[in-house]
Amino acid sequence: MRGRWFFMFLVMALLTHSAVNGQQWEMPVMDSLCASAEEYKLFRLINDHRRIHNVAELPLSRSLSYVARVHAMDLTRYRPDFGDCNLHSWSENGQWTACCYATDIDRIKCMTEKPRQLTNYKFKAWEMAYEAGEPARAIDALDLWVSIGITNDYLLNTGKWTKPWKAMGIAIYGEYALVWFGEAPDPEPSYYGCDVPGLNLAKLDATGQPETTTPPAAGAELKMYHVITGSLNSLEKANREVIRLRTMGYNDARFLISGSHFRISLKTFKTEAEAQNEINAIQTQFPGAWVLKPDQP
Repeated sequence: MRGRWFFMFLVMALLTHSAVNGQQWEMPVMDSLCASAEEYKLFRLINDHRRIHNVAELPLSRSLSYVARVHAMDLTRYRPDFGDCNLHSWSENGQWTACCYATDIDRIKCMTEKPRQLTNYKFKAWEMAYEAGEPARAIDALDLWVSIGITNDYLLNTGKWTKPWKAMGIAIYGEYALVWFGEAPDPEPSYYGCDVPGLNLAKLDATGQPETTTPPAAGAELKMYHVITGSLNSLEKANREVIRLRTMGYNDARFLISGSHFRISLKTFKTEAEAQNEINAIQTQFPGAWVLKPDQP
């Protein structure tokens, strides 16, 4: 196993936003975000590790997972960690303050503003990062962190880090695995696994297990009539297609989980008649578009 890791750094929400120079790029859609199978695995592994050591399990935060996903994508696309920089560095290609973390005199400030710049999470949080040099795996990241005293202290709220975490964010993207720990609960009330849509990972029951519920993407939204333009086989492809459609003016575009695939919903309607009234016009631009009815598999 090849790996690089860096210690966590305090992330505090400040009062100002920083101007960002540089090229803009397409970020994931937060309200369509779900935890991949490998991210869900790391979520379970970390909470199993905490449970074994009699430490309370942590809910999975949509906001902190979003920050982690964006950072992992930035690292993958633009490699701001090259040269004298490290994995906590951010490129100039997004709506955030760029920095070379290892050498920037304002590196702490650069890190402290990221959750505020990207989400509504306004509380202190820390980032833990791992680079595999190959597609990252949850078990490899956890094995490394557990084997090192200071990172294991972060995982278990021991050593100097006894103030209990209240939320956890996870992203595994390409060769990177990133985990964020927060001191306060996430105001976002729900976060679901792509492959386990019936579990709200953001809410834990009295036994420390995710609450069983029906997420909007798999339940309430399917009570509507959806115009479907396609089906994709990966979360990344689905996110990119939703972003593309929204830039075309289809602001209601989203994806719906369907087994191991992601259906792309262009528009939603309360009645079948409304959907059928528009399907012909939509098919001129999306020839394969069709209407998904409630409870239709």
